[in-house]
Amino acid sequence: MANYDPNDPQRPAGRPETHVDPVERRASPLPLIIGILLALAIAYFVLQYFMGRNEVGTTGEDAAVTTTAPADTTATVPEGTTTAPAASEAEAAADNAATAAENAADAAGEAASEAATAAENAGEAAGAAIGGAAEDAAAAAKDMADDAAKAAGEAADAATNAADNAARAAGEAARDTGEALDDAISVEPTTPAPAPAPTGTDAGAPTTAPATN
Repeated sequence: MANYDPNDPQRPAGRPETHVDPVERRASPLPLIIGILLALAIAYFVLQYFMGRNEVGTTGEDAAVTTTAPADTTATVPEGTTTAPAASEAEAAADNAATAAENAADAAGEAASEAATAAENAGEAAGAAIGGAAEDAAAAAKDMADDAAKAAGEAADAATNAADNAARAAGEAARDTGEALDDAISVEPTTPAPAPAPTGTDAGAPTTAPATN
């Protein structure tokens, strides 16, 4: 990358920037499970805190309980009474929250174990599929090799037969050629050449003797 000089008058209008594509990551369920457990624990502690306040809290006023009697008398309850129904309700709510937290923890554990089991089963299935595919590929390769060997044997036999036929045809052609040459070189009888005619006189003219005195 070239150096960028901000004082160069011929520099480009915008500073070159390198674009980096974001990397996608798969979300893990572990933070969600931890958050659920943490929220349940906080709710449990809050309920315990309010339950403790309800157990030690008092109304601060005189609680009077009137009863109907034949003599029409009223009985007053001494000060310092506590609200038992509210405490029992808070305790029941705390117990319910604790039970819910335990159930949620158990459910989270079961979900985690089921996820691990599913992952293990998926791995075993993938391994079995790969093994089966490898066996099928090996069987197919063996069959192809057998077919190729058989085809090679048949091709070799065909080549041998073709070579034998070619050699036989070549022998027959050579024999025919020899016979043709023998026929062409047969000796023919020669005829004698005719004798040359005598020179100076004709062969058929009669001879005359010279005259005597």
